[in-house]
Amino acid sequence: MPSLIDKSGKIAYFGQVSWGNFVDWLVTFCLGGIIALSTLLLGGVRPDTHVLLLPLFACLIVLHGLWLAVEKEQPKRLSQVPVFFIPFVAWIWLSVTWVSPTAWRGWYELIYALEAVIFLWVLVNNVRTRAHLWVLITIALSPAAYAIFIGFYQFFQEPSKIANAYAKYGLKLSPEFLGQATGSFADPNSFAAFLLILLPALLIAGLVPRLPVILRVLCLYIGVMFVVSIFFTQLFWPQIMLLIVSLTLPWVCFLLPSRRVWGSLLGALLVTIAVLLQMVFSPQFKTRAALAMTEEGEAVRQVLWQEALDITLNAPVLGVGGGSFSAEFEQSARRSLEKLPMTPHNDYLLILSEYGMLGGVLFLLPSLLVVWCAIQHWRAEPDRVRLKDAKGAIMPPTKFFLSVGLASVLSFALCLFSSFVFYTPALTLYGVLFFSILVKSTFRRRLRIPHGGWMRLGYFCLGLVLAVEFYSISASRIQAQALELHAQQRLDQVVQLGVHLSGNTDLLDEVIELYEAATLLDPDNADVWIGLSAANCQLFYRTPANYEQIGMLASDYAERAIELSETYWMGWAQLGIAQSLGGNETEAEAALTRALQLAPNNSNAHYYWAAYVSHFDDRRVEAITSVQRALEINPNHAAARKLQQKLRIL
Repeated sequence: MPSLIDKSGKIAYFGQVSWGNFVDWLVTFCLGGIIALSTLLLGGVRPDTHVLLLPLFACLIVLHGLWLAVEKEQPKRLSQVPVFFIPFVAWIWLSVTWVSPTAWRGWYELIYALEAVIFLWVLVNNVRTRAHLWVLITIALSPAAYAIFIGFYQFFQEPSKIANAYAKYGLKLSPEFLGQATGSFADPNSFAAFLLILLPALLIAGLVPRLPVILRVLCLYIGVMFVVSIFFTQLFWPQIMLLIVSLTLPWVCFLLPSRRVWGSLLGALLVTIAVLLQMVFSPQFKTRAALAMTEEGEAVRQVLWQEALDITLNAPVLGVGGGSFSAEFEQSARRSLEKLPMTPHNDYLLILSEYGMLGGVLFLLPSLLVVWCAIQHWRAEPDRVRLKDAKGAIMPPTKFFLSVGLASVLSFALCLFSSFVFYTPALTLYGVLFFSILVKSTFRRRLRIPHGGWMRLGYFCLGLVLAVEFYSISASRIQAQALELHAQQRLDQVVQLGVHLSGNTDLLDEVIELYEAATLLDPDNADVWIGLSAANCQLFYRTPANYEQIGMLASDYAERAIELSETYWMGWAQLGIAQSLGGNETEAEAALTRALQLAPNNSNAHYYWAAYVSHFDDRRVEAITSVQRALEINPNHAAARKLQQKLRIL
């Protein structure tokens, strides 16, 4: 029986028979598992699902340290490119620690950035052979089949269908997204960005002569499914990005200028025809087209971008601090929206507004350097090579991987311009995957590290320590965010349905327990303390006679939030509510006034003020004026509408 191992000590496709290669395969599967699982878990955007990803990142760090320990390469070399991004991550940490007024939210961005750098570092230094890389790409593409299936099912069968997030409690699709394909992301914007990032790789694999014909046909077929799914999202910005991709991609795939021109024209024509067909045969698409031109639709980006620019101009060098865009917009004296955003739907403006020009330079400079060097290397590579004993010519492997990487990174950069990619970890990881392909195809590893016996043990121990530190720092904050989000949703349901008035005390007690557990995990999260204060205020309806004790306890929790962020309007508003509940009118009015000063264009701030002054007969006109302002900002504010009707009756 012939041996599987050849004379050079290799196994077909597996590669060299060594512990280093074996661990490298484990690293490859771990990388693939992270990117695939994050895609299936709603893109990792929800904290309760993101908690499941953190152990995989810790495992990845340990495997990388183990690989450094067992790999016999001499001298050991690592890539210098990931080091270029360490100053940007360090600046995020400094901004969160010293600049940001909402540091607890900035920590989430820091954790996402650390995950991206870990993924980049390990992928660039491991995954040493093309076999490893092909397996990783295949694993990364595999979740697209499930995502597209869910998207088609949502569009044709069940609009409210949502992918299984493996959360501890059920999730429902937001009503505003009904009828739009959201895939495995529960959001059409993220689903469209996911498809746009992967689409160029599939089209290049299908159009250029590199793979077997059957695989090229399969790639083109899957690419067509991607394009159809993009239209099923019923969004306009992805169609603009799709038009740009169709215009530029032929210049990468074809050699003759005539083919490039005709390919661009044909791609643009097909996209235009698809849009026109939707306009003619889809009433839902026409409705969304009309809505897209308003602030309730995609035109809201004009408001968000303008506010992000104004925030950047107010703090051009350092920015306003990590994780603080949503709070800055919420407290803006210039603009207001019915729905408060987490990001400006433009990640370049997000970086500039939160981290200033310094953060923008630290992020863009190494990124552009890698892309520029990759383009130069792509130009230097031969366009086609002929194989022995074979007809025709094919694209050489380095040129092929550079083409795939450049096209996908370009598409990723376009998505950064129109969506919230950095707040969807799965999309960030796909961008890092294709960026790493550029690095691996363009740069040689130049960082030499010692390879002695004790150093090998040190690498493994260092990886183990870093994994434990990363998990301990990240897990507690992400878990606290998950508990806070769950408790907030439960509290809103309890108040809206009046469960706290029906005598069922268990539900409110469960909400309070969730908030208390979150405070233990992350005592520096002001939102948790505000939520705990609000939940305790509902105890008044259970035992009204204890209003003083309830108000005092709720006030203590609100003051903890103010200690963490003195310029966060929600802390002052909740303090005013708690003080009012306890009968301290002077303190309550001062706190609510401060909240209104911090957030002059916030609907809730005006509603809280109106609800407070409505208790005084001589201030009814002031209450009516304030509640009208709340409804001007948010016409769908149900509580403000109810208060307005009550004031009119009185």
